[in-house]
Amino acid sequence: MYVTISELAGLPGLPATQQGLRYSLKKIVGNTPDLVRKRPGTKAFEYHIDCLPQDVQKILRARQVKAMLSTQPGDTPAAEVTAPNAKGSDESKIAVYRKCPALMEEKLGSLTSAQRLTADARMALVAEVIRLGQLPGFTRAKALREIVRQAQAGELPQRLADAAAAANAKKGASRSLSEISLKRWLADFNKANTPAERLMLLAPGKRQSVKPEEIKWLPEFLRFYRRPDGRGIQEAYDDFAIEWSERFQGDMVMIAAMPSYDQVCYAMDKLPIVVKQKGRVTGSEFRQYEGFVRRDWESLPVNYVWIGDGHGMKMKVAHPDHGNPFSPEVTFILDGCCRYIVGWSLALSESVIAVADAMRHGIKNNGKPFLYYSDNGGGETNNTFDADITGILPRLGIDHRLGIPENPQGRGIIERLNRTLAMRISRQFATYYGTGADRSTVRRTTKALMSATNAVAKGKELSVKQQQTLRDLPSWDALIAEIESGVEWYNNRPHESLPKRGNGEHFTPAQFRRYKLEKEATEIEWLSDLELREMFMPQIERSVSRCEVRLFNNLYYSSELNHEHGNKVLVNYDIHDATKVIIRRMDGSFICEAIWDGNKRQAFPVTAEYHQRQQRIKGMKARGEEKVRLAEAENVHTLPAPQKENWLQGNVYRPHTAAPVMLAETEEAEYMEDEYLNNSLDMLEQNKRKNVI
Repeated sequence: MYVTISELAGLPGLPATQQGLRYSLKKIVGNTPDLVRKRPGTKAFEYHIDCLPQDVQKILRARQVKAMLSTQPGDTPAAEVTAPNAKGSDESKIAVYRKCPALMEEKLGSLTSAQRLTADARMALVAEVIRLGQLPGFTRAKALREIVRQAQAGELPQRLADAAAAANAKKGASRSLSEISLKRWLADFNKANTPAERLMLLAPGKRQSVKPEEIKWLPEFLRFYRRPDGRGIQEAYDDFAIEWSERFQGDMVMIAAMPSYDQVCYAMDKLPIVVKQKGRVTGSEFRQYEGFVRRDWESLPVNYVWIGDGHGMKMKVAHPDHGNPFSPEVTFILDGCCRYIVGWSLALSESVIAVADAMRHGIKNNGKPFLYYSDNGGGETNNTFDADITGILPRLGIDHRLGIPENPQGRGIIERLNRTLAMRISRQFATYYGTGADRSTVRRTTKALMSATNAVAKGKELSVKQQQTLRDLPSWDALIAEIESGVEWYNNRPHESLPKRGNGEHFTPAQFRRYKLEKEATEIEWLSDLELREMFMPQIERSVSRCEVRLFNNLYYSSELNHEHGNKVLVNYDIHDATKVIIRRMDGSFICEAIWDGNKRQAFPVTAEYHQRQQRIKGMKARGEEKVRLAEAENVHTLPAPQKENWLQGNVYRPHTAAPVMLAETEEAEYMEDEYLNNSLDMLEQNKRKNVI
């Protein structure tokens, strides 16, 4: 260690001036030139501290140690330490870990953040000991004692003081760095060859808690807890305690060993939620605790995968036929790559008709998809859609893929759409009863609807409250208009699942669809109106019998089926028009159009005489009813109540027919008509005898 004249100025035991120092040092080193040298890069001379008094040397060395401790470790790198061959290395802990790397990996993986922080602090202190031990006149033992002394005296730099505080695994205000601990850390540091080994050896131990699999009675308790009835820990523990007492009756040791309720709660807190919920929930509800796969939809082209599903709307609407409140079924189909709703349909219930109509709507407006993905519900899986020859989708060349049963997470896109859009549409009406609706309000609304509809059915006068309830009941057309508005809103709002544009906002489904069509130049396959009509007329196999085909208890006839008697044919029927069907051969070639009851005629020609008799009978009945009405009118002494306005005009169909005008006839005219009727019956009887059938 060399010092200059300026660094020696002011030290006790040496001349006070630089000139006096220079003179004294020249006398000392005159016979030993190795103790003086010129400092590189300067004109100054520096002198080795061995030529100075011992007291001065101690001061200079303490000053150097303090300066080194204040510098970062990177400024003075520690020498590389090689681990010596310890005796009995085969039996040492590090040797075991070196032979089994998997064991070392498990050990490192089990270290907590606090253990790693403590190990890092201990390595920092050991590195400082090694650095100071490399100085002239210092050994590692001397450097170790110096660091411990400064730590106990509170003289360590803040960096090392923090490391010393963190290196103590046991916390406490009176705890400080000890010489024994630092020696042990230094020895462990020297045993290791790699940073991983140093981390493992210098990490402090921790108290090993009891693992759940080591608790012998826990499986027995889980038998009572993991049941699908949703019981709590207290109820399960009560049953567990009863069985425990019955099983070990008379065995005082086992009775005393029965775990308490607090012990059970402590053990249950250690179990993962997947383990606790197994058996309590099943199917799709249990899958929400398991891992899943995120599908990349954006990489698919437009119209590659359409996703469809029906949703029972959580609202009441007036039935289009009879006006009573009911919950309809809405079916949405969207394009998976851009989340664009391509088609939708509203139906009375989930059925193949609703899905087919939504598919027709989507293909008509957006082209034909390559693949249709749906659940395995009754409206999605049936011969009308999937039969090899007669199904709609095979004839269109559309591949129909079904999701895993009881796994709605696999169709999360369409399920999320139902929660976002279908529920939003339902909430626009006062008859909404889904999630978030006030239960009391729903109960009052349901009761009011039942009261109003019952009053209408019985023809009673409606109260003001009932009239208001029926006004709040939405009509079929109002719901359709709201769905159209909702689909328009959904397709033109930013969607968080889609990429962002240049302005930082997400694409809307409509924008992203246009973007992909322009970028990828995807060819859209369209169907003509004729193809749409025929392709969406479901087909079914039937046999021809004497030019007739029976379908849904209806008979369809065409004379062109004369040569197809006994043969199987394909019958195309329109879900919206049952007056006719299209008949094709099994190879798909067209035969004819068959008309409903096309060959139905009256059994015998109706003569004019028979027709007149029927008219006379109707007149007689009308006259009799008029007499009864007049007779009853004579008993009425009060004015009839004025009719109230009917509030169901838009929902319930009621025919309005004018009362028939009855003309009074004389008794003579009635006698002549009766005589004419009797004569006509006699003539008809004579004709029957002549023309035996």
